[in-house]
Amino acid sequence: MTGRAIPRSLLVWGASLIIVMGAFFFFAYGIGWPTTPDQCVAHGCYCEHFEIADVLGGATGVRQPVNTWSNLYAIGTSLFVAWKMARDRRKTAAANVISSADPIADLYVFVVLFLGLGSMWMHGSIARDVSWIDGLSMYTFTVYLVFYTLNRGLVGSGVSAAARRRIFWIGYPLTSAAFAAVSAAGVDAVILIGITVILYLLLEFGFAGLIADRLARRYWGIGIAAIAVATLFWTLSQTGGPLCDPHSWFQPHGLLWHVLAGVTAVMMYLYWRREKVGPGEGGR
Repeated sequence: MTGRAIPRSLLVWGASLIIVMGAFFFFAYGIGWPTTPDQCVAHGCYCEHFEIADVLGGATGVRQPVNTWSNLYAIGTSLFVAWKMARDRRKTAAANVISSADPIADLYVFVVLFLGLGSMWMHGSIARDVSWIDGLSMYTFTVYLVFYTLNRGLVGSGVSAAARRRIFWIGYPLTSAAFAAVSAAGVDAVILIGITVILYLLLEFGFAGLIADRLARRYWGIGIAAIAVATLFWTLSQTGGPLCDPHSWFQPHGLLWHVLAGVTAVMMYLYWRREKVGPGEGGR
């Protein structure tokens, strides 16, 4: 008698966690961080105090404990998505892409995990040579919104599932990498994130259309509200802002901006999985 195989979504979650956190700990508590400061040093690096001497010396450890470790929320949010996805896949009914066996769905498990764990690299190091991973984690999420919604809009349009997958697997990684490269070159991440969000909203309302399900729309609304509130706290807790106390344990950037962004990622998953599609139109 053989045991039940571990669901693929949970394997993706476990492997991603080991790789990302293993690499993080290798730098943070092994060889130390690169020594070139991140450009955020010029304006305080999101409020929380850090020692510039540790940055310049490549010391081991983390520079901003609250802003770094708050990102561990993503282990829980991504595990929830992976677990829910595994349950959906046990059903035999026709499924949309996010509930199907399509690897595009498994990728979202990584995206939700990386959204948090990628941010740890900047706050943990304050080092230019690895802090770009923080930007990459944001683009992997926002660009996923764009390409998943494009995929949704193409369902029922005559474009085959195979063609939709090609569009996704070519367009998504290239676009994410391009945005990360432009960001690392010095373009403000706020501008780049704004571009991807506008593209997503145009596709959501002008092409794919909001999912016609009351609960789905409630999830979507909660997700949008969460990121709106998160952005408010991100603004108010910038260095010198009214909610900034560099030496306090309460760092809104980490404890509110990071966590609420994770809430948005989960709400988008719950929103997508409510979509009803006809036989043969989903990810199978």
